[in-house]
Amino acid sequence: MAEGKKLFSAENKAGDKFNYARKAFHLLGLFIPLGYFFTWLDPISPWVFKETTRSLIFWVTGIITVLFLIIELLRFNFKFWQDLFVKVVGPMLKGKELDKMHGSVPYILALCLVIGFFPRDIAILSILFLTFGDPAAALVGGKYGTIRFYNGKSLQGTLGGMAGAFLAGLLYLVVLSAFGAVSDYVLWDTYGIRLENWLMLFVGAVAALLIEFVSHEGFLDDNLTIPMGASLVMIGTHLLTTGHTWAVYFYDWRALLFPTN
Repeated sequence: MAEGKKLFSAENKAGDKFNYARKAFHLLGLFIPLGYFFTWLDPISPWVFKETTRSLIFWVTGIITVLFLIIELLRFNFKFWQDLFVKVVGPMLKGKELDKMHGSVPYILALCLVIGFFPRDIAILSILFLTFGDPAAALVGGKYGTIRFYNGKSLQGTLGGMAGAFLAGLLYLVVLSAFGAVSDYVLWDTYGIRLENWLMLFVGAVAALLIEFVSHEGFLDDNLTIPMGASLVMIGTHLLTTGHTWAVYFYDWRALLFPTN
């Protein structure tokens, strides 16, 4: 089949060659949390929101999600669109994505939701878990995965993904802590070690890859379930160890809609 030659893996079996093109695309997603952290979009906004960069990222990623859904609808109903889609993005596709929603749709939606509604540092951590934990699991599992489970994933890959997610999150929080950033999630401050945040990081990284283990292709792809699930787990862990209320962790949706003046 001519189309199959353009695909990374027609069968997408466990242990297939590491998909560098697909993972490189995910790495491009790091520009979004970086832009969010450094508020890169504030100077170009025609409006002044409570948090302009966050609001703009929410709307842009939301619009892209809708456009992607339209593309999916077209390609599943018209052969011309399917052939064009495979020709353009085939090297980044899994074989199963020929007749199922491709992973970019839940990926962009996840960016929209975690940045739109969760605390900044928890949102960024959850994106780092996906960006580094998922590829680490695939790479380790593909090379060293000898203990396989019912879904083809390996114990070695899952543990490798947990390590990758934890180290990526650790680096981010260490930088925040070392530079004295104003954040509720630093690992240490002038009062000492913040054990609740170390625990939050560890539990979040482990949960992210456990969620990846049970995720499926389609809309509930790990591109959506890892950021959303890990964010909620970290919020729950932090809440239980600090005594905060749930309201502290969720942004007011009205701040995404209305300028401050």
